[in-house]
Amino acid sequence: MRYRLSVLLAHLTDIHVADERDYDERWKTKVRKHSEELLERLLVDLASFRPDHVVLTGDITQTALRSEFERARAHLDRRLPGVRLTVLPGNHDKWCEDAGRFFAETFGDLSHCELGGEGFPFCHLLGEDVALVALDSSPWVPGVDPADVKGYVDPAQLERLRQLSEDARLRSRLLVVLIHHHLRLSEEDEKALDPKDPTPLENASDVLAALQQANVGLVLHGHRHKQMRLELVLGNRPVPVLCPGSATRVDPRPDRTGRYGLYRIEEGLLREARVRAWDPARGTFDWA
Repeated sequence: MRYRLSVLLAHLTDIHVADERDYDERWKTKVRKHSEELLERLLVDLASFRPDHVVLTGDITQTALRSEFERARAHLDRRLPGVRLTVLPGNHDKWCEDAGRFFAETFGDLSHCELGGEGFPFCHLLGEDVALVALDSSPWVPGVDPADVKGYVDPAQLERLRQLSEDARLRSRLLVVLIHHHLRLSEEDEKALDPKDPTPLENASDVLAALQQANVGLVLHGHRHKQMRLELVLGNRPVPVLCPGSATRVDPRPDRTGRYGLYRIEEGLLREARVRAWDPARGTFDWA
């Protein structure tokens, strides 16, 4: 197996684009936890590094309004012209029955499979050495508030992941899986005093088994609005699992401010994983 080029992959998640004028007072408080102005500053900072590819691992919107999807897409198009993107939905992007259609109409061109086939998972090829495979862990359950729906990856998706991993066009590539929900909490987060997310990935054990079988080398996720890193051992190999935290979070706690990840992949391995975080005192992004 011969790897050729260094690849710079940027990762942002949980941008929660929304206009507080669309919400009542109770929801306005939630909307104000995130900032579109901060998103604009982040994208300018991110673009300065000239990444080869950008991934957005869900929670694009606050409650899946069509206007929220459209505004999110406008931010990305304006600040990242010509940059390749891979986008998948999160639980906030399944807030209504029509949400899947809104996502497809707005981001369908960024969520198609380059190896053929429809729906999730889909695959994007990055250079000659990396393959991105996006899973959808956010089901729409009629009659249930999406905030109460646990993450779940259906068996058909896991079987499709296995099939993609066996495709001859992927055998010489680092397989990177993108998913919204976290597989489990880190040891540090297990011990933290803050409330734990009530909607974890319900069938995490099935997903882990599928990742092992597919020989996945890196997992990127969102959902947890806090920077988190795991190193799983799948079979006999270590697999980094990375979440930079919410990109647009407005929070006085230094570990919860808006941030994004920059990952250098060389020779089929993750060689460097760094995070850029918003420093409100200086009004700029810097290395976390």
